[in-house]
Amino acid sequence: MKSSLYKISLVLWNLIIALIAGFTIYFLIRYGRYGVDIKTHNFFLEEYLENGFFPIPPGYYALIYLLDLLVRIKYPFVVSSLLTLTFFIWWKYTIVFKWLQEEGVKEHREALGLSLALIFFGPLVFPPVEGDFWYLGKFTPSIWHNSTLIAVFPFSLILFRKTMDWWKNYELKFPWNILGLSFAIILIKPSFLFCYIPLFPLFSGYYHGFRSRFFGYSIGISVGLLAVIWLEKILIYNWDPMVLDYFQKNEIPQIQIRPLKVWLHYAFEPFWDFFSSFSLTVLFLIFWGRKAFQNQTFVFSFALLVFAILIYLLLAETGFREWHANFYWQIPITYLIHLIIMVVWVYQERQKDFQTSKWKFSLFYVVFSLHVLSGVAYWARIFSERIIS
Repeated sequence: MKSSLYKISLVLWNLIIALIAGFTIYFLIRYGRYGVDIKTHNFFLEEYLENGFFPIPPGYYALIYLLDLLVRIKYPFVVSSLLTLTFFIWWKYTIVFKWLQEEGVKEHREALGLSLALIFFGPLVFPPVEGDFWYLGKFTPSIWHNSTLIAVFPFSLILFRKTMDWWKNYELKFPWNILGLSFAIILIKPSFLFCYIPLFPLFSGYYHGFRSRFFGYSIGISVGLLAVIWLEKILIYNWDPMVLDYFQKNEIPQIQIRPLKVWLHYAFEPFWDFFSSFSLTVLFLIFWGRKAFQNQTFVFSFALLVFAILIYLLLAETGFREWHANFYWQIPITYLIHLIIMVVWVYQERQKDFQTSKWKFSLFYVVFSLHVLSGVAYWARIFSERIIS
C-alpha cells in the first residue's frame, strides 16, 4: 500500500512539474510583452537560417530546429521550443528531487515538497521598495524566460554532482563524464563554466594535492575547455556575419572590465536588492557557517556562487549588448546548487538535534518560506501583468 501511494505521488509530482513548466512557457511565448528570451531566440534562429547561417552556441538551437522538422503548428519553432523547455525544466527538478533524496531527505513527501518549493524560490519581494521591478538588480535561482539557461541547467547540476563524486570516491581514472558534460554546456550556454573552470583545478589540488593525478587531470580539462570557449568567443564576437554585417563598428560588442556598471544600472535599491536575494544565505552562515565551511561540498558550492557574482559585478559587454547582462547567467545555476546544499544541511542537522536549536530551524524555514512565497508572487505576476521584470 505504501509503495503504491509513493508511485502515485511521484506520478502526480511529475505531472505537476510538467504542467507548471509547460503552461508558463506557453504563456510567455504567447503573451509575453518584452524581454522574453524564448521568443527572441526563436526569432534569432529564423533570421540566421534565412541568411544561411546558424547561431552560436548551436546546442539549444539545433534541438528546437530538429524537433521543429517533426512537429510544427503554424509558426516555426513555437511547438519545438515549448516541448524542449518543458522537458528541460522537468528534468532539472527531477535531478533536484533525486539529489535531495540521495543526500538524506529520505521521506519522499518531504523531498517532493522541497523540490516543488525550490521551483518558485526567489528574492524577497516588498512592493513599496520594489515598485514595478521585482527581479531587476536581484539574484535568483529561478529563471523562467531565458531558453538557453533553462536548457543548460540540468547539465550543470549533473556536472557539479559528478565533480563531487570524482573527488569523494578517489577515482584516479580520467573523468570523461566531466569532460563530456562540460562540452555539452559549451554547446548550449557556457556561463556556468566561467566560474567552474578556474575553481575545478584549484579545489582538485587543494583536496588531493597539487602533485596528484586529480590536479593534473583537472588542469588538462580546464585548459582544454578554456581553449574551446576562447574559440567560441572569437566566433561570437569576431566572426558572426549577422553581427558584422548589420551593425556599425562601434555597436559590435566587446568584453571589458567595468565594475558594477551593469548591476547598478538595474539595481534601483542595491542594498535591499542584495539582501533580499541572499537573506537565507546570511541566516545560514550566522547559524551554521563555521561548521559548514568544514564541508567540502558546501565550500565548493559557495566558492562557485561567490565567483559567479564577481564575474557579473566586474565584467560587461559594450555595443548593442551593453545592457543584456550576459555575464549574469552563471548566478542562477550556482545559486540553486548552493541553495540545495543549504537545505540538505539544515534538514540533516534538524534530524540530529531538533530540540536544542528548534528556534534556529524554525527561523530558517520561515525565511525559506518567505522566499518561496515571493517567488510564487513573481510567477503569478507573469500571468496577471505579463511582465518578467
